[in-house]
Formats: sequence, structure tokens, C-alpha cells
Amino acid sequence: MIAGLAAPAQQAEKPLSVGIFIYPGVEILDFGGPSEVFGSTQGFKPFLVAYKKEPMVSQRFITVTPQYSIEDCPPTDVLVFPGGNTGPMMDEPELIEWIKERAKTTQFMVSVCTGAGLLSRAGLLDGKEATTFHGFISSLQKMTPKAAIHADTRFVDNGQVITTAGVSAGIDGALHVVSRVKGEDVARATAAYMEYDKWRPGEGKVIESAFLTDIRRDGLEKALSNHTASAGGVQPLFYRGEILNLAAELLESNPAESAGIYQWLIKTQGPAPALYDGLGAAWKKTGRKAPVSNKDFLKKLNAGEVDWAKKTAAETAETNPGWMLFSEEDINQAGYNLYYAEKQTEAVAVLRWNTEQFPDSANAWDSLSEAYEATGQTELAIKAGEKCLAKLPQSGYDDNRKANLTKASKERLERLKGGR
Repeated sequence: MIAGLAAPAQQAEKPLSVGIFIYPGVEILDFGGPSEVFGSTQGFKPFLVAYKKEPMVSQRFITVTPQYSIEDCPPTDVLVFPGGNTGPMMDEPELIEWIKERAKTTQFMVSVCTGAGLLSRAGLLDGKEATTFHGFISSLQKMTPKAAIHADTRFVDNGQVITTAGVSAGIDGALHVVSRVKGEDVARATAAYMEYDKWRPGEGKVIESAFLTDIRRDGLEKALSNHTASAGGVQPLFYRGEILNLAAELLESNPAESAGIYQWLIKTQGPAPALYDGLGAAWKKTGRKAPVSNKDFLKKLNAGEVDWAKKTAAETAETNPGWMLFSEEDINQAGYNLYYAEKQTEAVAVLRWNTEQFPDSANAWDSLSEAYEATGQTELAIKAGEKCLAKLPQSGYDDNRKANLTKASKERLERLKGGR
């Protein structure tokens, strides 16, 4: 099913809940930028929250209505406080108390522009480093004498508390959160989708966690032995993205350690083509032969070299058992790409092969059924559609995805059987 191409074959991890606080006079790009980042990246679920749940005007000409107020706001993993006319909000004791309480359970407290004033009022910047809109630097420093306020940096990351410079810098801060959680490659993909070419990870100031510093200095094995599973606060000991970024960074200076990190991630976080690509790159740096990368494999498959792909996958399975060259989504997408390129024979072959590689994937069977119908192979389309419905109960998909696939498959089967 085309609508399901971006969804994983297995049950996805619960997305991080992202509350974006708005108020009368909030700067449009301050909340719009982070909203676009989190709304465009799989694994995040953004929504708008306000002091009061009522329509409000941003910059005197756009009316915005929040989904929640601070009274009924659901639990948050990320809270973003944009800038703008923050003065009145900083004088609301109930709001400041709410921010303090949320900080006890929220993994990332992020401010954009003058939104840093709200974090300051809540005492969240004391003893930390921060930044803000260039015209608010001195005011924030006076408000927060126990903090070091920096100019000329796009963002400052203290761990839980992240502050950004003004307006567009909120995009950088949001991309940085994505990078920490999902990895820099994912953040760069989001930036590319947004056509935002200003994303420069190195332009921010990051206070690295002790765990990551220990890995860099002593290696992963020793660092793990010196740290408990929790960082002792609302954040875990590490985020997958942070470890991925470190492994990529060590590729040149310490490829053996980089390989060890990728192997550990595969073992503890589950296999993924990107992890095996990283491991393969590290192996090559140490002189060890590695299978073809996911990118190169898919490039040939998308060109219609189906026989080559099958042969390469079989050889890789023999020489490197368990190596994950591709995901179900990769092959599914390749099948549709070939179909849209008017290579229907190759498209059907790829989607059929996908069901052989992932026989329990309801999505793979649905896509094959769709391809068979498009190429006039009615009986095969019916069989594949029935397979999809049979696999759905044990698929692990969320209720919404199950409902969509069920509806699409039943409608197709009704159409196919009615046209016999």
C-alpha cells in the first residue's frame, strides 16, 4: 500500500510527544520552524499548547488555535517555548509553576529566541549555559545572573535544557533534538526535505554527557561498566542518535571502536540497514571486507537489476549470516519506484520477492496485490490481498494502520471479485 511505505514493518516505537507552547504575539517562525521539523520527522508527534485554550493572534495577522491548554495538556517528552511577546507570559505565576512541574518529567525543555525568558523565570537556566535572540542577550543575563549567556551561537545544549538564538535558529534547535534522538543522518534528511540548507551541527555549543565523554576516552565497554542504565534524571543514559553520531565520528580516528559500537547497537537496539552500513564502513577502514552498502544495493535495485539484487542478497546471507542489507520498506519502495518508471515486470518481481523475504508482512502482501491488480493479474491479486488480511491480526501495526490496510484490501478484493 503506497500510504504505508514510510511505516516500519514491525510495531513502531511510541513517538515522542512534542508540546509547542504558543501565546498572543508569538513569533510565527519561532513555533512554525520547530513544528515543521518535528511534524516532518517520523517518531515525533507535535501539538500546540497554550496558557488558555482559545484562538490567539501571532504577529498581528495570523490566528492560531491550540489543541490544549496547560490545564489539559497530555504528557510531554519535548516542550518548546518560542519567542515573541513573552513579557506577559513571564508574569503569569501559574504558567511558570506549570513549566517547573513539566521539567520534572519532560526529556527536552527547548526555548527559541526570547522564549528563554520563560525557562529563566522557572529557574531552569540557573547554573547552565544558554543563548537567545541577539537583542535579548543582555536582558536574559540580567534576569539569570547564575547562567552564562552566549552570543553568536545557534543553540546551546545542556542535556535536558536546550536554548536557541532567534527566530530561524529554532529550526536548528529542533534538528539538534532529532539528531540526538534519531541520529544526524535523520536530521539531515529532515533538513533536506525542508530545503533548509543552514543546518550546521557544529554551530551549536553542546555540553556532552559524562557517558559519551567516557566512551570517547575509554571506549564503550568501560563506559558501560562505569554507568548505570539511567542518567539519574528524566533522560535515559543515552539516545540512539547520540551513539550513532559518535560511532560515525570515530570512523576515521578509531574505526575498531566505531565497529564495536555498531555491533553493540545491533545487538541491543535491533538490526537496521543503517547500522550494518556503519559496521561495513568501519570494517573497510580496518581492512576487512564488507558487503555492499544499503545505498548501493538499492541504487541497482531501483534501476531494475532484480536478478543482481537477489544474487547479492543470497551471497551476503551466506558470507555474513544475519547481515541486514535492506528493510521491507526499502524493497516495497523500490517496487513502486519501478512501477512509476513504467517497468511493471520488474516492479511485480521486486514486490513478489519482498513477500518471500518478509512473508509475515501484511504491507508487503498488500503492495503485491495492488501491483497484480494494476497489471491485470486478477487471481494473483486476490490471493495476495487475502494473504494481507490473514497477516494483519499478528502484524504488530497500530490500530490506525491496521484499519487503513483492512479497508484498502477489502475494497480491492470486492472490486476484483466483482469484476471476474
